[in-house]
Amino acid sequence: MKKKLIEAGNLDSFICPDCHTFFADCNMILTPGAKDELSKRKIKLARVEDAAAAVAGCCNGAADNVGCGNSDCTKEACNGCEELVMGIAVLLKEEYGITDLAQLKEMSFKLADAVKGNI
Repeated sequence: MKKKLIEAGNLDSFICPDCHTFFADCNMILTPGAKDELSKRKIKLARVEDAAAAVAGCCNGAADNVGCGNSDCTKEACNGCEELVMGIAVLLKEEYGITDLAQLKEMSFKLADAVKGNI
């Protein structure tokens, strides 16, 4: 598997905004700038086996709902919701320069609901 280079500009997609933790797995290479940014923002670094799964299940996984923003969405019914929301958040961050985590989270959930409603 190819290693993914994590720079200051793309590290938000692996940060859990609820617990302020960056999840890194063995397939990632963190640049010094990314490490500096994590330190500056006081975000913990956690080494895990699967970073995407860790972010998706970090704080929301303990609840009955997955945390996709849809109150009637259960774990069984929402296998793709987390990936959709995370993908939208990455797109908003990288393509539109939105860096505020609260704004990214709110917009990602709204866009995911709109996409799911039109499929």
